[in-house]
Amino acid sequence: MRDRETDTIVLGSGGAGLLAACRAADAGRRVVVLERTPVLGGTTAVSGGMIWVPNSSVMREHDLPDSPEDALRYLELVTEGAVERWRLERYVETAPEMVDYLHAKTPVRLFPIDRPDYHSDWPGARDVGRTLDNVPFPTADRPGLTERLRKGSHFDAITYDERNRWRDPELYDHELVARRRAEGVLTVGAALAAALVAGCDDRGVTFVTGVRGRELLVEDGRVAGVRAETDEGPVEYRARDGVVLASGGYEWHERLKRTHLGVAGTRPISPPWNHGDGLLMALRAGAALDNMGQAWWVPAIGVPGETYDGEPLSRHLVPERCLPGSIMVNRQGRRFVNEAVNYNDITKAFLTFDPTRHEYPNAPAWLVFDEGFRSRYALAGVQPSDPVPDWYERGGTPAELADRIGVDADGLTATLAAFDRYAAEGEDPEFGRGATSHDRYYGDHRWTPNPCLGPLTERPFYAIRVEPGMIGTKGGLLTDADGRVLDHDDAPIPGLFACGNVASGPFGPGYPGSGGTLGPALVGGYLCGAAAARGGERR
Repeated sequence: MRDRETDTIVLGSGGAGLLAACRAADAGRRVVVLERTPVLGGTTAVSGGMIWVPNSSVMREHDLPDSPEDALRYLELVTEGAVERWRLERYVETAPEMVDYLHAKTPVRLFPIDRPDYHSDWPGARDVGRTLDNVPFPTADRPGLTERLRKGSHFDAITYDERNRWRDPELYDHELVARRRAEGVLTVGAALAAALVAGCDDRGVTFVTGVRGRELLVEDGRVAGVRAETDEGPVEYRARDGVVLASGGYEWHERLKRTHLGVAGTRPISPPWNHGDGLLMALRAGAALDNMGQAWWVPAIGVPGETYDGEPLSRHLVPERCLPGSIMVNRQGRRFVNEAVNYNDITKAFLTFDPTRHEYPNAPAWLVFDEGFRSRYALAGVQPSDPVPDWYERGGTPAELADRIGVDADGLTATLAAFDRYAAEGEDPEFGRGATSHDRYYGDHRWTPNPCLGPLTERPFYAIRVEPGMIGTKGGLLTDADGRVLDHDDAPIPGLFACGNVASGPFGPGYPGSGGTLGPALVGGYLCGAAAARGGERR
């Protein structure tokens, strides 16, 4: 057993942990970031990298109006009354401050995009500006940086904003994308993670990879370090100021999911390293939990044979649900939801329990589409010009397709007949698909009268299996306004802090908009990194 001593230990190198490390180092503290995997960036590095921040200076610079009052009005609806008002106020106050810090003190650069809030028709919502994208980040002047970062498979070298604007293949700037790849210019979550790692490097933060935290060291009632596993054996890392847990959620721990979410077998779309290590360590130290029944839900699909870090790769199903020529059906062959609603809320419909049949009739579901859809749009990495893959189920008629996928043939036939009749007029009287700016964001704006609706009339018909998945879990350690972990008497555990998905976030069961996961993670890192540097004393 070898001892390593520093001022502040951060466990995890996603966005939350990296920002916490920057903040602690700003106060002159020696900071060590311990990362379980061989590379840095966590889930952040392979994400879309969006940050949901209301009323930011970036919005004002682009003449986009917002106010704390509207943000709070909106968040109170989104969180369904399940979150204490002071937590919402803390977020609305601190998130813009955090963005200003990133621009002033790190290489991170953000800009607002025209992504509507997820409930764009609710009071206090905005159609433009609260979701911030990352300016492409050049790495040529930082040799070796890209090799240290986690690589993803979902995003090309384009911004999130460009991905939306270039959906028409004729608009896609292949030359620009190729140049970015050649020059090591990063975008989306990779740009955010790289810029934060660079900020840590500039401050002399130490990174140690291949270290899995297993137990918190508690001495005289205070968290004083971490006992960890490495390839070379167990190591104790000691911290004078304390330990910041930023180790992610528990979406890859099946027993914890069954226990707290009530479901197992869901598809995580995060890297397969989030097993709740920080959560379990803190529980042994007496930490309290909150919001454990919630996750950042997404509908997910698995392409046969695709893997990532040795585990099956799942893909997040987003724009395909919103485009004309597709619907989603359950095992009765019936639509059960507005397919274009935000991914968090649509997945909750998958988890609806039918007490009469004693089953979850909507899980799995099937995305059903016709040849016209297949020949127009990319789906799960398959381009319209690609051969039809074997894992697409197909049928010459709705009934034939229903038999192939095991859903009720009469139900699917009737569903398509009714849907097609209304879709041709651009209407969805059953679920209102395409009625809000959020729905229409991913629609095909060349398609009229409704960019989200089109009949399924061109044979053959296709279907792919869709299952409930998650970006990560959103329940975790209960913290105070500065990110200090609380015990069951609401007293801070000295020397212990938490941010990101290991901590319970401020949005409860809701999801306000794109970037609603990373926003709280970064705000948490911003707060508890500074608090750790103060030794846990309230400012």
